[in-house]
Amino acid sequence: RRYIQEHQVGTLEGVPVVEPVPGEPVYLEAMAFQFRPVLKLKRGETYTLYVSSSDRQHGLSIQPQNLNFQVLPGYVYVIRLTPEETGEFSMICNEYCGAGHHLMTGRIIVTE
Repeated sequence: RRYIQEHQVGTLEGVPVVEPVPGEPVYLEAMAFQFRPVLKLKRGETYTLYVSSSDRQHGLSIQPQNLNFQVLPGYVYVIRLTPEETGEFSMICNEYCGAGHHLMTGRIIVTE
């Protein structure tokens, strides 16, 4: 929560949007039934994402890179990501996680 407070630049559909500093850790939480926060990244910069689940097993699929991960409670997954295209990209849960699974999406916004 402190990470969000320190890096928040707005909200998108009620979800905080953060703009992390390239080179600093980026934290992403999977929870029923959302990924939090929305990430606003710069094209060509490398980010290290620390991904965790606060409740149950989730999947994390980051498009268009076609990166796929299982995210389990009690573990932190480290993903290095260098966005090469600008635009809005989806993160989806690709592991059934309950009744709201079909609604579980997140976003990455990539700017120049």
